[in-house]
Amino acid sequence: MLVLFPALVHAQSTSISLDEAVELFKQNSLQQELARYDRLRKQGESIQYKSYPNPEVSVNREQLNAGTVDYQETTYMLSQPIELLGQPFLRSRSASKTQKAVELQFEYDRLQLIQQVKSLYAEYWQLSEKLEIYNRALEVIRKARSSAKARQVEGSFSGLQVQRFNVELSRYRKQRDQVQLNLKQTGDRLATYLFSGQELDTEIELSDSLTVDPINMQEQALVQYALANRADLLALKQLVDASELQYKVEKRDRLPDLNVNFGYKNQSDGAEGFVIGGSIKLPIFNQNRGNVTITQAQTRSRQTELTLKQQAVRNQVSTAYERVELVLEQWKSMQQDGMDQSMLEAAQAAYQEGRYSLVELLDATQAYVDGQTMIYETIADYNLALFELNVQSAGRISNSQNN
Repeated sequence: MLVLFPALVHAQSTSISLDEAVELFKQNSLQQELARYDRLRKQGESIQYKSYPNPEVSVNREQLNAGTVDYQETTYMLSQPIELLGQPFLRSRSASKTQKAVELQFEYDRLQLIQQVKSLYAEYWQLSEKLEIYNRALEVIRKARSSAKARQVEGSFSGLQVQRFNVELSRYRKQRDQVQLNLKQTGDRLATYLFSGQELDTEIELSDSLTVDPINMQEQALVQYALANRADLLALKQLVDASELQYKVEKRDRLPDLNVNFGYKNQSDGAEGFVIGGSIKLPIFNQNRGNVTITQAQTRSRQTELTLKQQAVRNQVSTAYERVELVLEQWKSMQQDGMDQSMLEAAQAAYQEGRYSLVELLDATQAYVDGQTMIYETIADYNLALFELNVQSAGRISNSQNN
């Protein structure tokens, strides 16, 4: 069956645009699923910090029959510690802010994962174009070698010149094979973000062609937008607020809690009634100083971390913006001079007609490969820089493009 119908064993292929790749990631990505589990674990940790009214129920029964009269006594008791200074409300607010911080951090982590998907898409596109470049160069060298062999038979070409074509052919084939291997590896990595299970064997075909589209936004505007909207920065602000509330909780825990007991007692002599009591632990030696010091240090540490994070966000946006501008300038300079496929075909024709020498043809082929490769690499680099700037500026680039 495999010999008669080899197409049956080929992996199915599907054409995917950049937007479709992002949607497939949101639907199928196991990397995103791991991020969700991490979010759930952190939410569980924050829930544990809350205070819950969990009363303790106890039943005590006494039976004394050593004397002449039996005596029985049953007590039903309900006990609940009460924090007099409102610590449960502070814990609840702190836990809510921590959960909000977890949600915001997950949002930022997912934006970074989407950037990885887009980056792999751009790299896969660039390698696909580069593979075509090497295939065209190989075709030119093959045809020129065939012509050289024919001239060798005629006596107008030496064996050394034919050998030179053989060397160039081997060199281009080796480079082409390396590009093909890199393309396969990149496609496999991209598939792990988009598919799961048997769908991982899907061969990806890109339907989008990347371009260089300059952005019409100023650096400082992007910096200010990032400072106001970056999810990881907002998450850290929530953690700062949560730490401040935890510090207040520990300071108030230096004072004792009231343990209230309420119950009902029934005696064999017919006496019965309600029982009410209370108790307080006196903090003579342990006044919660350790936890107060820990939470105070944690609060100040996170406040300092927030200041450093704000500075880092400014630098990250500025650096990403500068990279976009530099790659854009490189692209503009390339548009002035370049060698396209038609020029390569003209060089091949000139060689066959005897107007180009061997060295001129090989130089023209190398110039075509280097020039076209650089063009596609620059286009990919520009889009990679744009994807990075989009993450650092809290999605401002993609929001602007959608609008």
